[in-house]
Amino acid sequence: MNVTPIFINFLATESLKLDNGRIEKFAHDLKKLSSGRMVSNVCGWQSNNLDLKAPELRELCEAVDKKLNELHAYFNLSPSRRQVISEAWINVNNRGGSNFTHNHPGSFFSCVYYVKGGEKKGNIEFTTPIEAHAYTIHEHMVSGYNAFTGHAISIPPITGELLIFPSWLMHFVRPNDTDEDRISIALNSGMIEK
Repeated sequence: MNVTPIFINFLATESLKLDNGRIEKFAHDLKKLSSGRMVSNVCGWQSNNLDLKAPELRELCEAVDKKLNELHAYFNLSPSRRQVISEAWINVNNRGGSNFTHNHPGSFFSCVYYVKGGEKKGNIEFTTPIEAHAYTIHEHMVSGYNAFTGHAISIPPITGELLIFPSWLMHFVRPNDTDEDRISIALNSGMIEK
């Protein structure tokens, strides 16, 4: 039998060696200056869109830009175009802070970088974009979940880890069950001519 996967989504991960202490201070300083905004955050703080030219973000933006364009080439996207970071913001989830289910319309790739993660600080969960999936494949039907039978994947927040995924993929963040902040930076990309 010849089995061909179709309509595939992906999750790319990369460990980055950045000065997270500097980025964490930047996040806390911004939080002191602004009440932020309410978009997907519940009991946490979300910044307004960041100035991508801020010196504290230069190293992160350069690393993310490189990884976005590696994916651009990997997926055989047009060589006359490239990925560019279109926006970024900070999420600080203290105890109980979470983010409800959402996606990032209008973008191509989306990213999450964990400035400060850790155990029990709120996993990010990606859910299948196939609505009927959860109503068709039930727990008693499978002996183990895989890319075909699974409804969701749960990823713990690891300090220094970058996640990249299609912007249309629905995701949410579980509540932070610790007394330490969970700090992440979300970034979106779009395509421009080279």
